[in-house]
Amino acid sequence: MHWSLSEFLNLIEFRGQNWCFVDMAARSGISVGHSDTMLLHAVLNGTVRITRGTGETAEFKAGEIALILSGDAHTIRNNQCRTTEAIDLLNQDGYVDEPPTIAIGEGLPESRLLSGRLKVRWPGGSPPRRLPPMLPLRAADLGIELRKFAEAGTGAGAAAFLTRMAAMLFVSAFRDEPRCRALFRWDMGNPIARAQLLLEKHPFQPWTVEALAQKVGMGRSNFAARFTAEVGATPIDALTQVRMKFAEGFLRNTELKVIEISDRIGYRSEAAFIRRFTDHFGMTPGKFRRHARQGLQAAE
Repeated sequence: MHWSLSEFLNLIEFRGQNWCFVDMAARSGISVGHSDTMLLHAVLNGTVRITRGTGETAEFKAGEIALILSGDAHTIRNNQCRTTEAIDLLNQDGYVDEPPTIAIGEGLPESRLLSGRLKVRWPGGSPPRRLPPMLPLRAADLGIELRKFAEAGTGAGAAAFLTRMAAMLFVSAFRDEPRCRALFRWDMGNPIARAQLLLEKHPFQPWTVEALAQKVGMGRSNFAARFTAEVGATPIDALTQVRMKFAEGFLRNTELKVIEISDRIGYRSEAAFIRRFTDHFGMTPGKFRRHARQGLQAAE
């Protein structure tokens, strides 16, 4: 079924009672294992680096929020920290009414987080296939002072309040992200929407820009320019995103060899697949598989 963006956002449901404040001393860090949940990390004080299991790292400062949509294993670190600690509330199902404060490392805290583990009921039972793995958000862009927001999330019923607020933050971040908006352009009178649907339904076909343009009745140059303007990615980059999602699943959940995965998802050579995968995730397929399994073991 094809929803409009408003329909999709109205149907999505957030559940979760796992919230905590995290005080991180210098050279400390936390680890979160792979799961089917969404993680929210709001930086109240200091600066942290969030590294997903794929190796991609992003820096977040006070007032900024990271929504980990993919459930990827990830770490959050101060400075040059090498070791991390797992927090049960962020790695296991559970329940709190008022978020506890958990101290990580020795000494005075350099960074303070508000973190939540959220169960999401997606429309249709699963998240959109091309959903970005992480969404960044600045509280100030919504007119929210993050510290006051955190103060309101204390006392009885705080976890329920924070989960409702997380839903609002998600809606705002989702609407602002071009890759998310592009998922809901289903006007079949729009040739770009038809091209997206072709990539979604037949991602393993040997697509070229020219072949896609012919399918939707456009010239190659006009199609490429319009697709990039509307979707925020080139046609080949959009195809790569869909294929890499499948590749990620095969590496995480099967014992297929890299060459077998390459063939399944439409690459003519293993070398071409490895180049694309490494450009996309920042590491080779083999290294990605090892990291993913290490993250799973840490969660267990």
